[in-house]
Parts: sequence; C-alpha cells; structure tokens
Amino acid sequence: MTGLTRIITITSGLSGSGKTHLGINMALELVRKGRSVGLVHEGGGSLPVDQVISLPRELVSQDRDDNVQVVRRGYQGIDLVTSRVPLSRWPAVDRQRLDALVRAHEVPGGYEDLLIDTSGMTPRTVISCCRLSPIVLLVVTPDPRSLAETFGLLKVLQLNGFDGQALLIANRVESITQAHALQAALSVKTMQYLDREVPLLGAVARDRRVVQAQRLRQAFTSLYPESRVSGDLVRLIDELDNVRVDASAHPASVTAFWNGLAGNLPLPVRIAGDVDLDDIESGDVPVEVEVPAVKDDRTGDASLLRFEGPLSRLDHVMQGFSAVMHFVANDMLLLHEHLADLEDKPEQQEDWSVADSTALELMLARVLRALLIEVDDQQQVCFQVEESPVDGRDGNWLRKGYYIKYIFLVPGLPRVIESISCELERLPGLRHSKGQDGECICEVMSVARDACLSVINTPQGEIRVNFWHQSGVREHPPVEQHARGVTADRSLDHHPVHKRLH
Repeated sequence: MTGLTRIITITSGLSGSGKTHLGINMALELVRKGRSVGLVHEGGGSLPVDQVISLPRELVSQDRDDNVQVVRRGYQGIDLVTSRVPLSRWPAVDRQRLDALVRAHEVPGGYEDLLIDTSGMTPRTVISCCRLSPIVLLVVTPDPRSLAETFGLLKVLQLNGFDGQALLIANRVESITQAHALQAALSVKTMQYLDREVPLLGAVARDRRVVQAQRLRQAFTSLYPESRVSGDLVRLIDELDNVRVDASAHPASVTAFWNGLAGNLPLPVRIAGDVDLDDIESGDVPVEVEVPAVKDDRTGDASLLRFEGPLSRLDHVMQGFSAVMHFVANDMLLLHEHLADLEDKPEQQEDWSVADSTALELMLARVLRALLIEVDDQQQVCFQVEESPVDGRDGNWLRKGYYIKYIFLVPGLPRVIESISCELERLPGLRHSKGQDGECICEVMSVARDACLSVINTPQGEIRVNFWHQSGVREHPPVEQHARGVTADRSLDHHPVHKRLH
C-alpha cells in the first residue's frame, strides 16, 4: 500500500479534555472504514494510552546498531507509535542519532492516516506537530477555561506560521446545541483578534460508558458500538472525510512528517508579547523512555500519589500526578455511580446467599450510609486511595492482580460500631479476627477473590473501612465477563474480520 498520508493533529489548550480517548476511537473508526492508521503518542502523556486500553508490549522497529528506537503496539488494527527518545529531546540529539530516529519511525507502505495525540507533549512539540499538519483538531469542553486556553493556543499557532485547517471538536457536551454555542463563542474571539473562524467538525456526548470502557481498558466504540457517544464518533469521521487537504503545503508521507518534525523542533517558537519560547534546557541529555513492564513480584500497598527521586526530576511529579488523578477520578466516578445504582435496589431483591463483588459493593454502600448517619458533620474523617498489588500466593486472600484500595477512617463511637456490625452480620462468609495492636477485624472476601471489604475497630477508638476492587490500569478479566450483552467478538470488533458496517 502506497500513497499520500493524511496528517491529523489532535490537540487542545487545556489538559484533560479527552484527546487520548478521541484519538484511539477515531483511529478505530478509520480502520473500520478500511484505512490503515498510525496513532502517535508520548509515553508520558497526562492520560497514558496504557491506562485507556490494554496493549501488548512489542518492540519491532530497530536501527542499524540494534538499539530499539520505537515502540509499536497494535490494537484492533491501529498501530500505536511511541518514540523511546521523547520528542522534546530530539533537538539535543546529534545528527547521526537523529537520522536513525527518523529511519526507525518509517513504515513500509506508510499509513493512509497518521493521527498525533499531543497529550503530554511540550508546547514546542505541540506547535511543531500542528505546523506540519494540514488538519488540526482542537478539542474543547464545557469547562469555562477550555475556550480561553484554546484561543491562546490558536494565537500562538498563528504567530508561528500555522497555515493548516483548524477544526473544533466539542467533547463531553450535553447536546449539539451546546456544541454550537461553544463554537460560536470561540469564533467571536478568533474573528475579532485572529481574523479566522474555527468551524465545528462535530460533537461528542458526555457518556459514562467512556469511563466504564477505560476501567476495562478497551475502546468505548468497541464495547458499546450502539451507544450515543459511539454514534458521535462515526459522524465525526464521516465529517472528517469531507475535509479537503492541501497536500502540497504539508508533509504527505510518514517519512516526510518525521523528517519535518526533526527539522521543526529546533526552530524558534514565538509566543505572545514578542517573546521566544525556550523549553529545552542547555546541556540536557536525551532520556530514553521504556514502556514499563508489569512486575508480578510487587506486593503491599503503594500510594498512588507518591514520588521518590532526585530533585532535578521533580518535573515528573506533575505528569504522574495528572495521570493518577485522571484514573482515580474516573475510577471513583464509576464506583460512585455503581454504589448509587445498588442503593436504589429494593430490600427484598437482595440475595445474601453469595458474597460476590456486587454484594460487597452493596454492603460498602450500606456501611458508608451508616457512617453518614451516625458521624457528626463536624468530626474529621480521613479518606485515602492506594494501589494494592497482590501476588496471589495466599489462597485465602485476593487473587493475583492490581487493586484499588479505598480507605475510610472515621471516629469509632459505640453507636457507629453497633450500626455497622448489624449490617455486616448479614453477609455470608464474614470472618472475625484480631489484628496487630488489638485491632478487631471483620472481613469478607468475594467468592471469586476479586474484591474484599474489611471493617476494623482500632484501639485508638477509630473505625477503618477498607475496600479492594480490581484495578483496570494494568490488567482485567476477559471483557465478556464484564460487558453484559456484548459478545466477545463484538466487544473486540477487530478489523477487518469483525468490521462493523455503518
């Protein structure tokens, strides 16, 4: 397969706008239409692609010195590409190594579409990718800051000679009316100050299925093909195919793009106030980024918001913090919604004969409700989230995997303990034991050993509620066990064998 490559950069002025989700699912829709697609992403994005979908660890592209330069991993027909040398470091690489990097990114036959997800990229890299792209998709959300930051990005792009087409995607909106309102508000400013209008390419609805799919580490268009948000993606790609591209003014192949990026990254970047952007420190040494492998020997709890390392690398904290907060927020949102749904179930419909993960979640909801009723509003409580890897060697404990552990620490007044004890006694398999320092532990494990609820009465007069459930960050059970009503082949929706017709 040879021919022109359509370069599309997906960016935004505000982090957390959904670029990675959109990039993956747009790439899948293009594949389902029979196109070959590559999706470029940085390994340290604010929401790493590994936290959105489950990917194999496969290193295939090598340079002449047998040093792997590029990580390529496939997902349902798309090719996800990451450079081991972060793009921001390319200007500091010597010419020979840079040529090797470009060669490593070449693809026999090329792609028909190359999508660039700018999540986690430095401002210089974002601007360079946009300058090389005939189509730039600006993702905005109803967040009031989103339009302002997007306008600022457009202004910087214009200062730096951007001559491609900028199109708007309104993400997480309630209606198409809201999307048009966002586009109109932005265009008023861009016409007044930049003398350009930004057309609306399409709107993508707010849908909790996006969060649910992320927890299962699958694309939402694959798990929920009939949902409103998947329909929005189909219409978005249809509109994108109607956009005309001027190939003469921009790179028209994969090799031309990477050569162009290598030449553009060192160029000066002008920002507002007639100032040059300088985000590359002198003397920086290129850092190679490995795709982390899952380590099976990790045990014990680890804080999700912990950083240890030299002070000079403190910049990694913000990247890690952003990624963690995305995941924790999504996970807590999904847990909250599930608990709320369970709380609506009539009392007589409960089946306490089996302590499965749903029964534990329902009991957690009842325990939290009891705490809310019994604990005074003025008393302090503590809430913590941890990652809890389990090696699975103990047959009486959780099975092997990665878990999210929620910890609630509240005052242990007698009436609170009594209220919670009455609730817990209803669960089958409840175990009583003594812990360290005289702790009284009530614990119940799900029959599948994939969830655990424990309530601990401490000698200090506090109650600690711990709830473990399997994390979708590293691994997950087979999709068909979770996606009710979606068969295995439908949930994966591979191209072209399981190509979905639109």
